[in-house]
Amino acid sequence: MAKDVTSSSEDTQFDLDLIGVIRRRWALIAFGFGFGIILSLLYQFTATKVYESKVEVLVGQRSSEMTSSGTASTAAASGDAIATDQLATHMQLFTSRRNLAEAIEKNGLGKLDSFQKAIKKNTHPIDHLLDNLDVQRGGKGSARDAMVIRATYSDPKAEDAAKVLQAVYESYRNYVESHGENSGEEAIALIEAARKTHEDELADADKEYRAFISSVPVLLEGDTVRDIHRDRLENLEKELNEVRSNLAQQTSRLELIRTYLNRPELLESNDTAHLALLSQKEVERLQLFLDVTRGEAQSEEFQAEQPAREEAARAQYTRLLSLLQTERTLAEDFGPNHPLVAATQKEIQVIQEFITANAPTATAKQGRKLDPKEMLTTYSMLLEHDIAELEKREQILIADSANELRLAKGVEADFLKGSSLKAQLNRAQARYDEVIRRLQEINLSGSYAGFSTDLLASPEIEKEAAWPKLPIVVALGGILGLFFGGSLAVASELFDATFRDAHDLEYTLGAPAIAHIPRIDLKKVKKELSTETRLDPSLVAFHTPRSPESELYRVARTSMMVKTRASGATKLMMTSPHPGDGKSTTISNLAISFAQAGKKVLLIDADMRRPVIGGLFGLEASPGLSDALLETSDLQDCFHASEVPNLMIMPHGGRTHSPAELLESSQLSKVLADCERQFDVVLVDAPPLLAVADPAIIAPIVDAVMLTVRIRKNGRRPVERAVRILQEIDVTPTALIINATEKNGQGTYGYSNGYSSEEYSYVGYYHEYSVTPEKPARRSEQSARLVETVSSLKASSF
Repeated sequence: MAKDVTSSSEDTQFDLDLIGVIRRRWALIAFGFGFGIILSLLYQFTATKVYESKVEVLVGQRSSEMTSSGTASTAAASGDAIATDQLATHMQLFTSRRNLAEAIEKNGLGKLDSFQKAIKKNTHPIDHLLDNLDVQRGGKGSARDAMVIRATYSDPKAEDAAKVLQAVYESYRNYVESHGENSGEEAIALIEAARKTHEDELADADKEYRAFISSVPVLLEGDTVRDIHRDRLENLEKELNEVRSNLAQQTSRLELIRTYLNRPELLESNDTAHLALLSQKEVERLQLFLDVTRGEAQSEEFQAEQPAREEAARAQYTRLLSLLQTERTLAEDFGPNHPLVAATQKEIQVIQEFITANAPTATAKQGRKLDPKEMLTTYSMLLEHDIAELEKREQILIADSANELRLAKGVEADFLKGSSLKAQLNRAQARYDEVIRRLQEINLSGSYAGFSTDLLASPEIEKEAAWPKLPIVVALGGILGLFFGGSLAVASELFDATFRDAHDLEYTLGAPAIAHIPRIDLKKVKKELSTETRLDPSLVAFHTPRSPESELYRVARTSMMVKTRASGATKLMMTSPHPGDGKSTTISNLAISFAQAGKKVLLIDADMRRPVIGGLFGLEASPGLSDALLETSDLQDCFHASEVPNLMIMPHGGRTHSPAELLESSQLSKVLADCERQFDVVLVDAPPLLAVADPAIIAPIVDAVMLTVRIRKNGRRPVERAVRILQEIDVTPTALIINATEKNGQGTYGYSNGYSSEEYSYVGYYHEYSVTPEKPARRSEQSARLVETVSSLKASSF
């Protein structure tokens, strides 16, 4: 299906089938296209030719690097030496009014013909030049980002275009070069002044740093400082920690001895228990102290036996002290009467007896034995002296640490200040070196500094005009012509919503037209009616079976038989877009044609709102379809015999207020199924599609749908809407019957019925010369008319 374009307003909505518009209005589109081509050709040969001159300028940043070293850096070689904003500045300079005014004045551009015409139109020469001057940046293709200015100038004369562009470029180049020279001189003066300033600054920074280094009492080792005070502080902190640790140990030992002395019951225990309070080192120290005080340490015999005696005593006392400590631990854990405690006490007694029995003989010379209190008191005195010494040492170390910390902080502050002065000196040195380098480059480069404006493409006198170009003008003309022709086609489609021919109607509905029924001349038919019949005169298939109209119905019958033969369709529905399209008359004549072919036919009037079938055949309306659906009458009673052999009629039946709901019931499918079993063909006359919803209810149940269209009454829009209704329920019309066409071949609303005048014109002649009489009573009249027609044909052939 073609794409629909919808244009909506408050009152009307138009649906346009673009493919259909092109197919129907192709002549208008072709006319618009041809008209556009003709206009483009006229414009090509009448328009004033315009010539363009072009120039390309490479803008670069000049540098002394190539002068000093002979090579260019990667940045300069790649074009990165000039920034994007600098190129934009050069483009602005190229089109500046100052530059353009200088070009006009120096080169006399105001005397050119194009400028003279602009002046006569009160246009300023600079404005005229700007209107025709186009300046862009970059190159083409992969070089679109090149640092290039591309300028074009348009003029009716090729020589003038090249002259103007050359003048503009020269004015721009002179300005850039003069500005670069002035800037170079100013830069040299500024850099020389900066050199002196930075030189003085560097000297001051170096002097200040040297004076500071000389005044600071530190040793420099390269970039680092050796801080003696920090080393001393670390050693003092270590020694102070050791003193404090010894002080705490001695203080706790003294507190323990004093506690023991203040408890008399503990002093009454044996010597071994007293010795348990002392370590081996303390015992040795106390023994040495007592020996010295007694003077026994001066005898030779004592000195000779002293090593052996000390070794034996050390082993005995070590074992004894271990057992005493074990006894104390077991007594605290298990109690004094525990077997382990008793065993340990027994072992202690044995060792004490052993020590007494094996004591060295020299001990006899030791004199008087100290009692426990005297021994502990003497040891406590030693501890007090030790504690006093440690406390004094601690005070001295604290004072020395504070002094060294103060001196270390001073060194650190001096180091930070020295680092700041050194950094200041380095920065001054770097600035001075940069100034010297730039000054050397400027002195080396001389006039090479500034911007370069190299001409890549000079202005030339073009031989061919830039505009108008024939291919472009013709293409634009064709496009505009297609647009114009398309607009005419759409406007024609909107204002003339009719079918142009039968093919147009067939394409829109998607179904073939199986017959073009002309308007029936009822007066002529009434003259030939029998007074005994009750059938309406419009049923020409019965009243005038040899007429052209009847033959057309037989053609439609044959076409439907061929179309439904493969699918086995027997239930056929007839509908139309609007009321009054002649669908009831058409399906009635089609039913008569089926019956005349020997088919057993049932015609059902399913239009319960405006029933027609019963009146056409002169039958009672009830019982009929509504009665069969409501099951108020037997189905066989709803069949009415007609005057046509093999044709039964089911009228609409009794009146009902809800025909749509009645048709939506499942009873309709059952009724049609029963009818299909009894008849060869079941034809259903349904209401119009655009009037009510009844056809959409019946269509999915039947086997095929036929559509009757009266061209004189229906335009394109109603027919398209009717087809969409069927498409929404997945139903496609099987066949189309065009009703009420003109016999002379001229239709209305733009529809030309070529079929009725050409393809079906043989029907009338065929029956005129038929030897079979239409009715026995009028056979002589038919024969006479046949002889007369044959004679006229013979005369015309000669």
